[in-house]
Amino acid sequence: MSKTNPLFYEITNKSTANKTVDILMYGAIPSWDQDTWKIKNTADKFVRDFKALEKEYDRINIRINSPGGSLYHGFPIFNAVINSKKEIHTYNDGLAASMGGLLLLAGKTVHSAQNGMLMIHNAMSWGGGNADQLREMAKVLDKYDELIANKLAKKTGMTKEEVMDSYLNYKDHYLTPEEALEEKFIDEIDDYEAEEAPPANIANMNHEEVMAFYRPKDEDKSFFNRVTEHVRKTLNLSSSHGAPKHPNPPAPPAKNQSPNSNQDHMDFKDSLELLNKGELTAEDIAAVKAEIQQFTGANERFTSDEVQAKVDDAVKPVQAQVDTLTNEKGTLETEVSNLKTEKDNLAKTVNDLKGEKTTLETENNGLKLDIEAYRKSGVKPTNTKGKDPEKIEGEESPENYFSETDKEVRNLRKQMGYPDKSEKAD
Repeated sequence: MSKTNPLFYEITNKSTANKTVDILMYGAIPSWDQDTWKIKNTADKFVRDFKALEKEYDRINIRINSPGGSLYHGFPIFNAVINSKKEIHTYNDGLAASMGGLLLLAGKTVHSAQNGMLMIHNAMSWGGGNADQLREMAKVLDKYDELIANKLAKKTGMTKEEVMDSYLNYKDHYLTPEEALEEKFIDEIDDYEAEEAPPANIANMNHEEVMAFYRPKDEDKSFFNRVTEHVRKTLNLSSSHGAPKHPNPPAPPAKNQSPNSNQDHMDFKDSLELLNKGELTAEDIAAVKAEIQQFTGANERFTSDEVQAKVDDAVKPVQAQVDTLTNEKGTLETEVSNLKTEKDNLAKTVNDLKGEKTTLETENNGLKLDIEAYRKSGVKPTNTKGKDPEKIEGEESPENYFSETDKEVRNLRKQMGYPDKSEKAD
């Protein structure tokens, strides 16, 4: 499996004629991002790829050489594999430990190399928090243990209680192919030996050591080089490339030498050359330690003030950036506050205008009612000088208000000799 592959699996040996395909799972499940020390969530991609392979191939071989990984990411893979309707064969190509062991048992037929090792243990986690938070974490781990016990019981025919007592008792249980076959964890021991067999003393290693052993070597070197480069930049150290064939451990300084007399030569040149090799021998490590001892303990070349000064110089640029970002944050918060104030003022103005509009509408309706009452009264305003005011559209003419009673009154006045004021004089 390619070490540059960003996934924890590789699809290979596709045979359209035989309708078979292989999936290699060599390493942690899923893989880790060495820059951020976080799990790469590629389990969902595996499930999509696996579903696509099911459409094209009748037999899928999953070959495993893994120290395990994340149950959270591993169980979706387990479920996809164990529920497949295709012919799924899983192979232990060296080590199937922890989550890797569970995935091995997901195949319809489980195979093992003659030197393969199966390891089963309880669910594990790490983290921090208060007592209550850690108790909650323990409850989650207990639930995972029950899930694991059910899967193992279904595969072997044991009861869940038997599985818990024998294999989930907070110990790492390594099984040879013969032991795994006897306990019915696997179905067949194939006639081949794994090229990358687990170390002979693996049963004496804790799980963290096993995980480290199976981490790709180029990832270790890459991370180590990043640490070395960070130290070099922080302390303004120089280095030359190319490791010496026979490095000689530098001699300690003379007793009468001034503590700071060789400060300018403290560049760790030899040590950096050795570290850049990547593969270190015991002699290389001894040489590095010897050079470090020149500047530690009784041979200390820096005072505490000088060390603090170095630290301060390294911190200053970062602190300046933090201060700039803090100031920008304060400015943005002020602008946001001002915008909120303007928004509140505009909302108040809109409410005031709505109130004025309501008042004007009320006054307008009152005037309309006054005009309508005036029209119905037939009274002429005094400033018209006896003339009819300009006619208003919809207004009834005065004739409409002359009744029969008015006629009788007019005739009686004529009979009595009173002039009719409604008639115009000639």
